[in-house]
Amino acid sequence: MKILIDENLSEYLAEGLNSIQYPLDNNIHIVSMAKTFGKGVKDDDWIPAWGKADGIFLTQDLNISRTRSLCQLLIENKMGSFFLSVSNKTSYWERVRVIIKHWPEIANLICSKKKPYAYKVTNNKVEKMQL
Repeated sequence: MKILIDENLSEYLAEGLNSIQYPLDNNIHIVSMAKTFGKGVKDDDWIPAWGKADGIFLTQDLNISRTRSLCQLLIENKMGSFFLSVSNKTSYWERVRVIIKHWPEIANLICSKKKPYAYKVTNNKVEKMQL
């Protein structure tokens, strides 16, 4: 399974998570949006393409979950979605800490849940969202 890390988080975070994740041997491979689709790709373009690749993604762009047409694209393309929900003032390292803190649960959901689904990842928990 491939997990796409949105460019609003960092291609380096994707590489680091992939390296940390690799020894777990659970068939999860993490890639960056920038390296996979190029920087600045529109949501309307990458969502269908990533859906065809049976992909899952992690982003902090909550507008995707708030835009009716994009939510419909997520459902139509059977996407697995994780939305990092932290304050805009949250530092890069704090964002990384939140993702790492919840990574075992995120990986478990990726391996066990049938798509489409969406989860919000906050400092304190990972909770199911309605698309």
